[in-house]
Amino acid sequence: MTVPSNKRLIIAIAGLAVVMMVTVSVVLFKKEVTRIREEKAKRASIKGELPDFSLTNQAGERIGRSDLLDRVNVVNFVFTNCAGPCPALTSMMSRIQKDWISVSDVQFVSITVDPDRDSPEVLNKYAAGFDFDSERWHFLTGDKDRVYDLIKNGFRAEVTESDGPHEIMHSLRFALVDRKGRIRAYLDGESESLLIDLRPMVRRLLAEN
Repeated sequence: MTVPSNKRLIIAIAGLAVVMMVTVSVVLFKKEVTRIREEKAKRASIKGELPDFSLTNQAGERIGRSDLLDRVNVVNFVFTNCAGPCPALTSMMSRIQKDWISVSDVQFVSITVDPDRDSPEVLNKYAAGFDFDSERWHFLTGDKDRVYDLIKNGFRAEVTESDGPHEIMHSLRFALVDRKGRIRAYLDGESESLLIDLRPMVRRLLAEN
């Protein structure tokens, strides 16, 4: 039995309409799922916000929160007399600096956990051994109470003086700070994959407004 051409046309149009409705529904559903995931990821990725602070870098210049804004900052914690992991952590920061050498919007900050001994002059000599860019890599020191307050309450990182000949226990993590002064991630400073793991995170923060 032959179906009249007008009925075939109606059936075809109805079928096309169903396909279009299903397609639109799928697209809208995917967009909504993506939006929800992005919002959750955004909320989850903000670990804290840095307070106002004022410390001194290796050149004797005052550096504060405002100097970190509008750039993506990679931050770690070291001290020059460290006989443990600090040289390796600073070497890693040097590698990260070289990895982003062509991107001026990426900045690097190393905060001493031994400010009583790490004066700007001492930090400058230490930094020189790691081929640092003095315009983009700040080694910070200052009043001990202020430094420790920033590390503990600002970066939410560990730092403790223990018994012994000036032993200092401190966080080995790197903190990633966005253009608005917010901590967005922590990474294991001793991880062999740190350099690779950091790349997509920095790119994402560079792309944010």
